[in-house]
Amino acid sequence: MKTIKAFAVSLLLCTLTIVGLHLYSSRGFSAEGKAGTWVSDAKSQSGSTLKKMAADENAVLIFGSSELRHGQGSGFHGDTIFDGADMDPIYVGKAGYQSLTHAITLGAVGSQAANKKAVLIVSPQWFKENGVKSTAFEAAFSEEEYIALLENPDISQETKDYINGRLQNIMADNETMSEKVKKAREWYQPKDDNTAEQLGWLEQKKADFHKVLLEEKNNYKVMAEALMDGISNHKSKESGAKLSQATWEQLRKEAETEGHKLSDGNDYGMFDSVYKGTYQTLIANGKHKNPKYTLDSMEFSDLECFLSICREEGIEPLVVILPFNGYWYDYTELTAEERSVFYEKIRCIAEDYGVQCADLSGNEYTEYYFEDNSHPALKGLVDLNEAIYEFYRKDKTE
Repeated sequence: MKTIKAFAVSLLLCTLTIVGLHLYSSRGFSAEGKAGTWVSDAKSQSGSTLKKMAADENAVLIFGSSELRHGQGSGFHGDTIFDGADMDPIYVGKAGYQSLTHAITLGAVGSQAANKKAVLIVSPQWFKENGVKSTAFEAAFSEEEYIALLENPDISQETKDYINGRLQNIMADNETMSEKVKKAREWYQPKDDNTAEQLGWLEQKKADFHKVLLEEKNNYKVMAEALMDGISNHKSKESGAKLSQATWEQLRKEAETEGHKLSDGNDYGMFDSVYKGTYQTLIANGKHKNPKYTLDSMEFSDLECFLSICREEGIEPLVVILPFNGYWYDYTELTAEERSVFYEKIRCIAEDYGVQCADLSGNEYTEYYFEDNSHPALKGLVDLNEAIYEFYRKDKTE
């Protein structure tokens, strides 16, 4: 009898713990707090978390890669500039996230975005032959978001077929991932009653349970990473103040001052500490010459896929074109003329889709623009954040 009672008590405690964790983790995060500019795999791969954040009418989904993390705490990063502002940024991505990953995420959460605007920060370093590396894509892939995209009736079958084809190629050498994607298509991609076999009752229940389990698992990951990174669910701002032109001018002056301190000891337009720590030796040894960028990169097609999803979801995108660091890429022997054709092709794609560009490519040789060979810092971050903010404020009358 005592054994039965002990088992019952243990079962009750376990159930209460699971329910408590579920209630806590499923609350999500406010886009108005520090969670907005929090850079996290767990957050970026949790469709349910992003949907709740995007429901904020002042929120803007900002898709990018490693530049989202660089410059944090500097005073020029969005984590400082937008804290207290009327815009609530939602950063999605980190190193290894490129157009295809972001297309899947937008297809999963875009229908829930109250403010129908999104930003894609395009790095020119993405445009290698095959686009995103398979290992990087697989690390960034969210099965939860892929399922939501498959189930989204707003997304055309043509777009889904393109994504499915890309996944098949990228994951060709990863049997486990390939099976997950195949099963997701079997279970969740809408079927034509006249041409496709419908799921049986038991198989449908398995599919439903699997989807719930994925969401719960991702919610727990978000909660765990947030606790480790000190991200709370509390709103951190009160004022909702508009950022004036004077604000941006003052930030540029501060960037000039800081730039003199950090970047005046080398000829490659980067922080002295970064140059001496990494690049000085590479240059002395003649390393990293002739990088293999190509106009035939699959990344251009992936970019078009992202813009197609924007169109199908009724979302207005801003494409931000980041510049190459001209001093570094002159060293690598990728000439200014060769670099210019990548910018032009991105512009042409944006024009074909009727999409606004924030073209920062003219800053290849601007002082105090880069942290290293590619990532914007100081004035580069000021320009980036101003472009995003002006896009958010466009058409607002208040």
